Amino acid sequence: MGSKKLLASLLGAMGVVLWATETTLITFTTALPPLQTVALAFMFAACLTPFVCWATRTHPLAAFRQPALVWVVTVAALVGYHACIYYATQKAPPAPAALLQGTTPLMIVLGSALLPGERLRWWHVVGAVIGLCGVLLLVEQGGEAGQSGGHAVFYLGLIGVAAALWGLYSLVSRRFADVPSSVMGTFYGASAILAGLAHLWLEEWTQPSLQEWLAVAALGMLPMGLAIFLWDYGVKKGDIQALGAFAYVEPFIGALLVALLAGAALEMNLLWSGCLVVAGAVLASRSLWRTPKRPAAPVLRPTIPEELAHAHNYLLSRILDLHRAGMVSTGSLTELNTLLGELDLVMKLWDEWEEVRPQPSGEYALAQAHSIAA
Repeated sequence: MGSKKLLASLLGAMGVVLWATETTLITFTTALPPLQTVALAFMFAACLTPFVCWATRTHPLAAFRQPALVWVVTVAALVGYHACIYYATQKAPPAPAALLQGTTPLMIVLGSALLPGERLRWWHVVGAVIGLCGVLLLVEQGGEAGQSGGHAVFYLGLIGVAAALWGLYSLVSRRFADVPSSVMGTFYGASAILAGLAHLWLEEWTQPSLQEWLAVAALGMLPMGLAIFLWDYGVKKGDIQALGAFAYVEPFIGALLVALLAGAALEMNLLWSGCLVVAGAVLASRSLWRTPKRPAAPVLRPTIPEELAHAHNYLLSRILDLHRAGMVSTGSLTELNTLLGELDLVMKLWDEWEEVRPQPSGEYALAQAHSIAA
């Protein structure tokens, strides 16, 4: 695999690791309305735009040169995914919610087979399934606890919509490979405006505390800002199947951070889950690390001078053979005349080649010399 594709895949994996902080940071914003949280977080994420444009030497207004379809798909996915997740995760049953969210990596891995230039290998599928088993083991100890009451189906439906949105966005963005990832900052700003308008229409403003402001700022800068910059670059330029399977690492790291920050004891389920998730990610990224087969050595064609020299030597050798044998028959004299005519043709072709005639003449010379040598 090329070094550029490997680097892009590693940057996308860094984005997944940054996403893991979302699980912890969102626990500090549960008192805020979901759309307000999304709008404020994307506002902070958009503040990264000047730095990213400077680092990538991209014009800040490059996003406005993109087609309308890119705007619609990207902004709808950003706002729709985060709004659904933030609204539903606190109220949906944890086990089925995690199972639904686990369909996003599977969708990316399997759906990538439909993308041009991509091939779905057995290790992609097996690695994704192993990662899914790790996520299921992670939530097994959570049971069905939740605050959803009789609205569990509704909240799970929202999570299902979010999972489908992000999976489809990740696949479709591969088809927008020519759109630089640095323009995501402008899309963050558009997402903040859209989510803010939806918040004013559907929710009431809640004044954040200092701790909530810091949490929202961190949400915008890390999992909703820098992480998506890196993920977008990874799925456009890297190994999308390996990244899809590696996305299973995110809930494991998130659960580990929550356990460590809360001072809770680390359960064995968390350890085994991590082993399965990491093993699945390593297997699915096999194409990143395996040594590619060396291509067969190319068959070298003789050059035109070599063909002419071969034909010249062959004709001279045959003429000498006839001379040594003695030309005692009509057939020998006929063959000698033929050989002398062909020798004269070879010499003319050689003269033509040395004069550096146009390519068609050279091709003609090669064909003639090859037929004589044969």
